[in-house]
Amino acid sequence: MAARTTKVVLALAVVAAIGIGAVVGIRALFSVAKHNLAYSYCDVGAYELDTGQTSVAAQMVGEVSRFTPALPERAAVLVLAAALQESKLTNLASGDRDSVGVLQQRPSQGWGNPAGNAASLRNVTEATREFLVKLVGIDGWQKLAVADAVQRVQISADGSLYGQYEDEAKTLADTLQGHTGPTLTCTIAKPTAVATAATVVTELRAQLPVNTPTALGKTISVPGAAWQTASWFVANADRLGIDQVSYDGHTWSRQHQWKTSTAPKTAVVATLATV
Repeated sequence: MAARTTKVVLALAVVAAIGIGAVVGIRALFSVAKHNLAYSYCDVGAYELDTGQTSVAAQMVGEVSRFTPALPERAAVLVLAAALQESKLTNLASGDRDSVGVLQQRPSQGWGNPAGNAASLRNVTEATREFLVKLVGIDGWQKLAVADAVQRVQISADGSLYGQYEDEAKTLADTLQGHTGPTLTCTIAKPTAVATAATVVTELRAQLPVNTPTALGKTISVPGAAWQTASWFVANADRLGIDQVSYDGHTWSRQHQWKTSTAPKTAVVATLATV
């Protein structure tokens, strides 16, 4: 992944700084180098993703949470493992033959809504939903190995490759479903564009099972929401221009990530940046 390649450049910057006698810790130098290079990235457990990948993953997990009947977390692990192998969590406009989207589904094989509609597969939520519909039609899918379950949905040339992403998919699913609290952290350069509060509310309602959010100026409040919603805001902060997210004694910001605060547990609150 591009973000991981960038780590090599950062490591070299750290070594150079040490060579000229800077007396500071390696972790501090690494942090300074990242800031000076001004690239945006997200840390999810031991994994680093770029902000686009994190946004796509959050949208996919959101669709798992919205699915009826309710699905176990295993479904999120499977669809994320599929996306990591097929596109590295990137919503591709095209791919091999007529493959399209984050899951590289092929309209010629009946994918798309209506069947064969490539445009619908470029919508991450729709592509995820179609994967899930096919998944739940497989007897005993919950007990199948990751590679076996995903291959029965995707029918790719080498289904064994999906299994290599099980650990990363599990980490992403745990975090983006809100099971681990404030552990998704994204460092983001100052945005050049910021969505309107109305746009953010519309996307949030389309992607997560939340109560009606309210918007006032640049502030969006989601009563009754919890860590999944807070993580969704952080995951989409670069794309939407979100500057700050607060919930249950913690506040995330683009520059400082999560810090303790006086934020209440009654609502998740996001604040858009000022350009």
